[in-house]
Amino acid sequence: MKFAAGVDGGGTRTTVECRAMDGTALCRETFGPFNLNSVGEERFTGLLKEIATFLGKTGVCSAVCIGAAGISNPRVRELTAQVMDDLCPWQLAGDHEIALYGALSGRPGLALIAGTGSICCGKNQRGEFVRAGGWGHLIDDGGSGYALGRDVLAAVVRQWDGRGEETILSRLVPDHLKTGSPQELISYVYSGDKSRVAALAPLAAQAAGEGDRTALAIYEKNGKELGELVTAAAYRLGMDHGEVALLGGLLTRDTRLRGALSAYLAEHAPGLKCVEPRQDAAAGAALLALELAAGKEQA
Repeated sequence: MKFAAGVDGGGTRTTVECRAMDGTALCRETFGPFNLNSVGEERFTGLLKEIATFLGKTGVCSAVCIGAAGISNPRVRELTAQVMDDLCPWQLAGDHEIALYGALSGRPGLALIAGTGSICCGKNQRGEFVRAGGWGHLIDDGGSGYALGRDVLAAVVRQWDGRGEETILSRLVPDHLKTGSPQELISYVYSGDKSRVAALAPLAAQAAGEGDRTALAIYEKNGKELGELVTAAAYRLGMDHGEVALLGGLLTRDTRLRGALSAYLAEHAPGLKCVEPRQDAAAGAALLALELAAGKEQA
C-alpha cells in the first residue's frame, strides 16, 4: 500500500502520521525528541533510522515531510539525507509551516502561534507563503508569554522606582517568587533562561481579573502586537478576508489575550476571523508530504 508520511519533530517527542494517497489517515507513532543540538548527531541519526524502519514496515512510502524547529542548520539536512535518500522523496519544513497546514487543513489562511514566543505565518490562494515575527525574545516576540512576563516585571520595578502607577502586580510578583527584595528579583530574572520570565505571564491575567489598570494595559499592548503580526502577514499575502487559526499554549489558555487580539482585529482587519485549528502539526506535515508525492508523480 502506498502512503505519505508527516513528521512533527518536537523538543520532547516526535509524532509521525501516515496517510493513504487519498488523504485518509492510517496510523500514528511517537518517537523521541527531534533536536540535534540537544541529543547529538548519533542519537539524532538513530531517531531518523527508527522512523525510516517504521515507515518501511507500514508499506510503500511515497514521500515524507519532516517539520521541526532548527531545520536551517545545514547538518540537519545532511543527516536527514543520509537516512531518507534511500527511502523516498523527502522535504524539510519549519514547525510553523506544518502547524499552518494542519490548522487550516492545507487551505489558504493564517496561523498565529503564541507560546513562550510568537509568530504568524500564512499562505494565499496562489500558494505564496510568508511569516511575520518569530525573531526571538531579545528583539521581538510581542504578545508572547515572555513578553507578558517581561511587562509584568517592568510594571513592578517601575512602581518600586516611583516611575509607574500603583499596581497589584507589585504584590503578586513577590508573593509568587517568595521574595520582596529587588536583588532577589534581579537574580531570578538574570540567572535563568527566558522561561523564568514567561512563567510570570499568568500573573497578568490574575491582576487584570481584579481590574488592575496596569495589567489591563499590558493585555491591550500585547493583543495589539499579536494583531500587528496578523495584519502584516495578511497585507503581504494580499488577503483582506480569511481565517486566522489560533495556536500555542498562550492563545489556548489565556482568554483575555484572545479577547484583546480579537478586539484589535475587529477594528483593523474585520475581514479576518479567528478560528480553532482543524488538525495538528503532524497532520499538516502529512498533507505537505501528499503534495510532494503528487508533484513527483506529475513530474
